[in-house]
Amino acid sequence: MPVESVKEQPTDQIKTRIETDSMGEIAVVADKYWGAQTERSLHHFNIGFDMMPREMIRALGILKKAAAIVNFDLEKLEEDKKNLIVQAADEVVAGKLDAHFPLRVWQTGSGTQTNMNANEVISNRAIERAAAKIAELTGLPFKTHPNKFAALSAHDEIVFASGALKTLAASLMKIANDIRWLGSGPRCGIGELVLPENEPGSSIMPGKVNPTQSEAMTMVAAQVLGNDASIGFAGSQGNFELNVFKPVMIHNFLHSVRLLKDACHGFVDFCVNGIELNRQQIDKYLNDSLMLVTALNQHIGYDNAAKIAKHAHKKGINLRESAIELGILDGEKFDELVKPEEMTHP
Repeated sequence: MPVESVKEQPTDQIKTRIETDSMGEIAVVADKYWGAQTERSLHHFNIGFDMMPREMIRALGILKKAAAIVNFDLEKLEEDKKNLIVQAADEVVAGKLDAHFPLRVWQTGSGTQTNMNANEVISNRAIERAAAKIAELTGLPFKTHPNKFAALSAHDEIVFASGALKTLAASLMKIANDIRWLGSGPRCGIGELVLPENEPGSSIMPGKVNPTQSEAMTMVAAQVLGNDASIGFAGSQGNFELNVFKPVMIHNFLHSVRLLKDACHGFVDFCVNGIELNRQQIDKYLNDSLMLVTALNQHIGYDNAAKIAKHAHKKGINLRESAIELGILDGEKFDELVKPEEMTHP
């Protein structure tokens, strides 16, 4: 960022300095490292409170460090400048300079303002960027995109990755709902599972245990599905050579990752690990099921089996009692033929 002049300028509220760039003079907070372009962004895009994600700032630090090292290796940068850039980048990566990254997600769609200090022009050799050095620094398999125009105009990879998070969220929604329904009760619900009692429970129904972890997980799943919808739409907006929805895409993607990570840990630690089976209730449902009569088809025929099931339903009794009342089978023979565990496999 070119700065033509810097001078201290006290005000009634905060101490500022005046910086001049190609757009003219602007007052910048004196004790912050950001400059004119960041200050202009703060002024023009004072939208909400969604800051650029910490992960994005860390990635920016890694990128700058890698670029400085590679340019030094290519003899395009003096060692002393390289060392200073690396030192500052390390502080960015470590989070020591987070307070100096104040920009909102809702800014220029290319994210240029957050990345305003980054080098914009690097040789193809250096690009083959810096990507190798980033991979070395992070231990992740970074590589330069084979088609730079495609990478600028579309972000299919992040849309695809968000789709994977959406699939995970959909599965977690199903699991969480199953657990809370199976744990409903204790007397007027399904009640096959006994969920851990992590909190006092309902504020209006004393003694009630709420499926709080399932509730949190389903809300997270709903948010991730919404984030994916936003990312999908943003990914479709690569008009000609540039997609200008980058900040909201990375914000929503990292938001989904963080929510799923945290929710899964809590769900396992405070729900799944403490779930117990209500075997008495499960046995009752099993033995009362009219569909167990299927096991009798091959032994007493379809019509007699149907007669036992209908009689049991009408009288409110189980199949065993119905078969005995109708005189079709005695108890011992029924127990020999109807074994639910044998019906769980071909």
